[in-house]
Amino acid sequence: MCEPRTHRRIALLICDVPVDAIREKHGDYTRIFGTLLEESLQPINHTRSLAVDSQATFTLEPFDVHAQIYPTDDEYDAMIITEAAATAYEYDQPGKEWIKKLIEYVRYVATEKSQIKIFGVCFGHQVIALAMGGTCVRNTREVSATKLRLNELGKRVYGVESGVLNLHLMNRDHVPTEPPSFHIIVSSNHSPNHGMVRFSQSESLGDAPPLDFRLTDIHILTSQGHPEFTESIMRMLLSARRELLGTEVVDDGQSRAGNQNDGITVVGKAIWGIMGVE
Repeated sequence: MCEPRTHRRIALLICDVPVDAIREKHGDYTRIFGTLLEESLQPINHTRSLAVDSQATFTLEPFDVHAQIYPTDDEYDAMIITEAAATAYEYDQPGKEWIKKLIEYVRYVATEKSQIKIFGVCFGHQVIALAMGGTCVRNTREVSATKLRLNELGKRVYGVESGVLNLHLMNRDHVPTEPPSFHIIVSSNHSPNHGMVRFSQSESLGDAPPLDFRLTDIHILTSQGHPEFTESIMRMLLSARRELLGTEVVDDGQSRAGNQNDGITVVGKAIWGIMGVE
């Protein structure tokens, strides 16, 4: 009997750089997402055998897709598409060719390389929607630690019976119409779609999600919220964007920045489960 593979190779498609204050304290997005993956993996490894060959490990390989640098092979277990200050639906505008190429690349991987799991955060969530036939438009601005609502499918994906998911938000655009074969799993007071899943056998399932599934049956998971953000990152981002957001929005966000955050314990755990690490 073959032993389960314990190492995962993950491509990080970097769409932007953090503001200076965040980068100086928390590092670039490779470090920020690496921290999310490391900290969500630790409790999983703790429940595994202490034998070295049973501990899950990973490599996170960054690609600056804003500079149109992409993986040259497809030997990845997963890819993560990061956030960006850019507007996803402006991909046809001058100077936004990199967004159009990213959308095309995501469509290619999603349709031709089904063995690669795909995760998208904020801008990445919107890019996946556009790549696969959904829509993305301007909406009400949402910031800071926020209570989101999980539907029944979302409860099963994230293992949260209460139906409440707490995540940091920093968005003004949203995905009102999900792509064909995708299923919405979480919503907010201002948007019906704060995250979606697509199952690996989606074409044979019709419009309904499977009645019984394992996390490894999920091919694509998206989140409009930021599982990689911490209280410190959110406070710095709000301060850096005070002029853009306005004092009222920033002060409200700062008042909630220390609230519960399920990024590591819930979303990070689910990302590992989808990659077959439980």
